[in-house]
Amino acid sequence: MVEDQLYHITYISTGRDNLRYEDVKDILERSNVNNKVEGITGILVYCNKHFFQIIEGSKAAVSEIFQKIQVDCRHDNIVKIQEGPIECRQFDSWNMAFKSYNKELNGLDDFNNEQFYSYINCQLGIHNDVSLRVLADFFDLNG
Repeated sequence: MVEDQLYHITYISTGRDNLRYEDVKDILERSNVNNKVEGITGILVYCNKHFFQIIEGSKAAVSEIFQKIQVDCRHDNIVKIQEGPIECRQFDSWNMAFKSYNKELNGLDDFNNEQFYSYINCQLGIHNDVSLRVLADFFDLNG
């Protein structure tokens, strides 16, 4: 595999019981700063105590971030859904896009519901990727 080939990891996890608005805001702020430096893009979705995330970038950077997530006390029951090389980024406009169905987090969202579904459906039309299909299903099932 070429070293600078794009790579992604998709996972789901359960947020800790006392996760607050400030915790999610901190995750997003730190992710946006750190991901910009590391050349990472992706999306984080939060619905009813569950996270879904797609992380895109170099294999080394994506793997390092996922290792940090695995020891982050804000996450529990982490399950990797998909991992491997990708041809192109699906969230190249965001260091970390965010969408939530939880009303108290709406101020952090990068999309309203209509924009989110439109973007995901457009990406599915281009990429037909398993992670995007699971993302759409995750949002539907948890919302």
